[in-house]
Amino acid sequence: MYSRSIATRNTTVAALAAGACAVTMTVAGLGAAPAANATCASFFGLGNGGGCTSSPLSAAIAIGDGATANAGGLFGAAFALGTNSTAATSDAFTFATAVGNESSATAGGLFGIATRLGNNGSAITQGLASFGNIGLNIAFGVSPASAGDSVVASGIGNLAANLFGGATTPGAHAVTALGTLDIALNVGGVDNTVESGNGLFNRSINLFGNNNTVRGDGGLSNVGRNLFGNNNIVTTGGGDGNMATSLIGNNNQVTAVSGLLSIATSLLGDSNTVGVIGGTLNGTRNWFGSNNTVIAAGGAQNGSVNIGGNNNTLTALGTNGNAATNLFGSNSILTGGDPSSVNTAALTFAGNGNEVTGKGVNSVGFAVLGTLNNVKAGSGPFAFAGSVAQNSANVEQTGTGVSVNSFRFGGGAAASKPARTPAAAARGRAQ
Repeated sequence: MYSRSIATRNTTVAALAAGACAVTMTVAGLGAAPAANATCASFFGLGNGGGCTSSPLSAAIAIGDGATANAGGLFGAAFALGTNSTAATSDAFTFATAVGNESSATAGGLFGIATRLGNNGSAITQGLASFGNIGLNIAFGVSPASAGDSVVASGIGNLAANLFGGATTPGAHAVTALGTLDIALNVGGVDNTVESGNGLFNRSINLFGNNNTVRGDGGLSNVGRNLFGNNNIVTTGGGDGNMATSLIGNNNQVTAVSGLLSIATSLLGDSNTVGVIGGTLNGTRNWFGSNNTVIAAGGAQNGSVNIGGNNNTLTALGTNGNAATNLFGSNSILTGGDPSSVNTAALTFAGNGNEVTGKGVNSVGFAVLGTLNNVKAGSGPFAFAGSVAQNSANVEQTGTGVSVNSFRFGGGAAASKPARTPAAAARGRAQ
């Protein structure tokens, strides 16, 4: 009896102690409840809830306060790590990974891969609805510190990638590939816009530059590239096989707009504008000079080239084969051709403040080693006008013939005109 009484008393005490512990643990648990969606997982449609959902043959995992992961479609995987990070897939064979606070990855379109590594940014892939939403796109963004950059690959077989480029303002630094087999790539830099548009095999690439805009819009196999420079705008728009390139220079604008197989290039210069507008096989180049404007427009095989020198304006335009070329001169205006010209040229070598024009048919104007000269050749045919080692001279040949300094041969030579004053030359460049 005594032993039975002791056993009964011990059982009662144990029950009371267990109840007290349970109440204590419950109260403690309520007082320190973890935040919702702190960690969740869903596999093959099981375990949905808490911020994670999955479809059959898919998996979703989220880790972090407010993190969510949703894997839709067959054979999809979504993984989110970080406070308020989100990862989502919506088609078969899609993979979304978001690592970083406030980061987001959304993979849409068949065989899409979206990856975001770093805070505040997003990576998105989208398929082409008119072709069964097939995608084969890759959007990859990695940036340790960002104010909200985005990487988007949409269409079929496109790659959009941002490597270590971080935006300083929300919505800036967008790297986008839209079309078919297009590439948009940014490496380093801040607030860049790198875009390859709705075309086929277009490429837009920026390496290590800041505040650049690099585009390859529409058309077929267009290329926009900026390497190592700051504040550049490099553009190709429409057309086929066009290329716009800036290498190592600052504040450049390099443009190849529409046309076919045209090239615009700036190398090592500051604040230059280099452009090809329309036409076929046109080319513009500025190498080593600053504050130059180099343009080729319309027609075919027109070209403007500036090598060295500053503050020059070069224009080549016309039907075919017109050129404007400056070598190591500064503050000059060169015009090769007009809208109907064929095989004309305006050339300068060294010198300063020269204005040289060649227009019409098979006509050439040139100035060598002089300053403030005004040389005009054309409309020809075969009109040649030149100034060699002169200052403030006017030389003009309108018809077939040659006019070089005081030597003249052939007809159509214009009468001598008063030499330009420095003030008049400055007014001409300003217009």
